[in-house]
Amino acid sequence: MPDLTVQSVDYERLAQVYPLIRSATRVSLERWLEFGWELLREGGGVIAIRAADNYVHGAAAYRRSRNLRHEQSLDVEVIVAFDLRGDDRVREALCRELERIAVELGCSSLNFTVAGKSVERASRTRSGLERLGLRLETASFVRDLPSCDEN
Repeated sequence: MPDLTVQSVDYERLAQVYPLIRSATRVSLERWLEFGWELLREGGGVIAIRAADNYVHGAAAYRRSRNLRHEQSLDVEVIVAFDLRGDDRVREALCRELERIAVELGCSSLNFTVAGKSVERASRTRSGLERLGLRLETASFVRDLPSCDEN
């Protein structure tokens, strides 16, 4: 995919990816800049995919964390891809780079947090929690990574 370029985004360029981030999260520019600053300061990162037209077509924000199920994990706070061709090239490029970063950081999984709109409404667990006054806002998708011993 020579027409797609992956770039790390520093604080000075966070505003350049904001239109895509807003489309996925509906947060204000101020909140995105605050969140991005905290993320970068704490060792996380933001990556962007630029196409040959020099526009940003995809972005993801991530941080390394520990969790109960997956020990070391690369948590992807937001991932958004825009591709006029109707395929998944931008999303695939983002996922490949996130997996590379996760392996480099010694993570055993990638955890993607996405909007919960697409989660099945008929789930007993979901129904029970909604009866308690909770709402489904996000859902997680997980990719297990090969352990260092397997490489």
